[in-house]
Amino acid sequence: MSWVTTVPVAVAMLAVFFLPGLVLAFVGRMRGLAAFAVAPALSLALGGIGAILLGFVGIRWSVWSYIGITAVAVLMGVLLTHFFRARNRAPIGEIAERETVSKAERSRAVRRMRRFAPLVGVVIAAVVSFAPLRDGMRRPDYPALTWDSVYHHSAIRYILDTGNGSSLTLGAVATNNDAPAYYPGAWHDLVSLTVGSLPISVSLNVAALVLSCIIWPLSMAYLARVAFPKHTWLPLLAPIIASGFVAFPARMISYGTVWPAAMGTALVPMLIGLTLTVTSRSTDAAARRRLALILAAALVGAALCHPTAPIAAVFLSAPFLIHRYTTSVIALIERGKRIRAGLGAALPLLGIVLVCAAIAIVPQLRSVFFFETTPVGPATDAIGSAIFDTMLMPLVHGNEEPFWVAGLLASTGVVMTLMLREHRWVSVSWTISIVLYVAAAGEQTVLRPLVGFWYSDPVRLGGLVPIFTSLLASYAVLRTVEAMVLFAARSNVTLREPVAALVASLVILVGIAALLYPQTKDFRTEERTSRLAADYWEHLQWEDGLASLPELRFIERLGEELPEDAVVLGDPTSGAALLYSLAGVDTVFRTLSGSWDADARYLGRNFNRIDRNPRICRLLAEYGVTHFYDDTRRYLPDIVHRRDMVGLTIIGVDREDLRLVDTSGDGARIYEIEACDS
Repeated sequence: MSWVTTVPVAVAMLAVFFLPGLVLAFVGRMRGLAAFAVAPALSLALGGIGAILLGFVGIRWSVWSYIGITAVAVLMGVLLTHFFRARNRAPIGEIAERETVSKAERSRAVRRMRRFAPLVGVVIAAVVSFAPLRDGMRRPDYPALTWDSVYHHSAIRYILDTGNGSSLTLGAVATNNDAPAYYPGAWHDLVSLTVGSLPISVSLNVAALVLSCIIWPLSMAYLARVAFPKHTWLPLLAPIIASGFVAFPARMISYGTVWPAAMGTALVPMLIGLTLTVTSRSTDAAARRRLALILAAALVGAALCHPTAPIAAVFLSAPFLIHRYTTSVIALIERGKRIRAGLGAALPLLGIVLVCAAIAIVPQLRSVFFFETTPVGPATDAIGSAIFDTMLMPLVHGNEEPFWVAGLLASTGVVMTLMLREHRWVSVSWTISIVLYVAAAGEQTVLRPLVGFWYSDPVRLGGLVPIFTSLLASYAVLRTVEAMVLFAARSNVTLREPVAALVASLVILVGIAALLYPQTKDFRTEERTSRLAADYWEHLQWEDGLASLPELRFIERLGEELPEDAVVLGDPTSGAALLYSLAGVDTVFRTLSGSWDADARYLGRNFNRIDRNPRICRLLAEYGVTHFYDDTRRYLPDIVHRRDMVGLTIIGVDREDLRLVDTSGDGARIYEIEACDS
């Protein structure tokens, strides 16, 4: 396939992720950058909640049901907005700016520049991101060949086959008996609506590009606007710098291939920015209620996409929230309302106790929180890796080329916030993101429980660091530029005008960019491209890879060659699991690991004894198995999960019991099982 053929998929992807959320945001009287930044989270909320409700009543998940859910939500939003009608009718997107923007800076020309800045920043970031990531994938139908990728491919196929996208049951895809289990499915629900007749891998790859090139820059631009309302050009610069990191989004959409977690990470800046707006002193009570409802919906959408998104937003906005919350409690005490102050102080502590209790009681949470990982290296190395984006450098999926420009500028930004005594919470939040990464990547310390929510995974936690690195680096540049313009204004009266000063700042910014761009090696294009290539087209050439290119073509053929009622048994690490998602052929094991029942595990351990164990044929009949998939190579052959698959081989099986149907030509074969015909 060529990338041109994916244009309809891209349009559909933008529609499902933006249109419903935009309508809901407009109903809530959000406008401009704020509306577009929050739209994906609101769409995820509509899709995630809608799929759960539809699952209860037995209505199939589809584009039409998504539209119906959106219509109902919009009607409810109209009623709530009417109920919370604000005295001040200015669009919500402008509220956060009133506290700090002077009257002179609200001239028409300046307002146009403020609207122009984030748009240009997002467009440039999209251009900077698209080509390297596309080239890393090489072709739109190449699947990312990683452990998590197989799960997400199969989850999409499961939604399409069953018509049920409920997060309460989606975990059934990782069972062999369709046992309902919780798995956050909002992202899968929306992506499933764009598949059509093309391979699922096309929609997944386009979704990754939309996340990286549009949703992530929009989210960063919005946070920059809200966190630094005085600095007009910061929403232009922050998304551009954010697009140059390998840690996010490149690594999370390739090696990790944790696409829902990556989407959640892309939404974190927006969640923080919206939290800042809700708690802003300049937001009147009625608007705050509307914004709080929108924030609640966005948090639900992010949680149904991946639970770590709202958790990350809480961690990274903690410095600001603690300061604001403490100030409010002290104010209550000063006004003599000690009972309310005591209750206010106790609520966060109660929340922490409830979270700890849930981790101790709920088995699923406990398994995530105490997931065993191997440290990458010394904590001191991890600190430098986080600052300069050379994370996981000792490992094959790490990168060695430092992002010197961003790291040095961010460090300078920290010094500036301390010296100028402004935006210091941003520096504290940056420090928190680094500490979280170090706790996961470094040796075991008392800090390790902090990262349990993320499986203690440095790939997922590393994706949070670029958020505040980009903000601080942008702040350092703009503060320097503004100081230069202010100095020049002493001898040039024209530069004392806000519009002239902004134009001069932009000119200087362009000049600085022209000087620094060559130092970043084309904004680290090669680093980002090679990160994706390793798990896309280069993986096809690995001796112990999940599949080769001939095998992928072979799998696609089997969708036409095998009967509609065929059920295939095979070691999922041999590539057999891809049959379900890429060819639409049912398999016993649809993911590389899962909750297999005792009979399925017995079949996996003993299939090659089919000639001398009658129980094998009984189990094959029970599961409806008609074919066997074999391959001479295995993906991650020493992985512990393969202990239940050691019998899935033709070694030791009488060849008269198996009839060869087709072969990939490089080791993969599909057989019809004839041993049990009698």
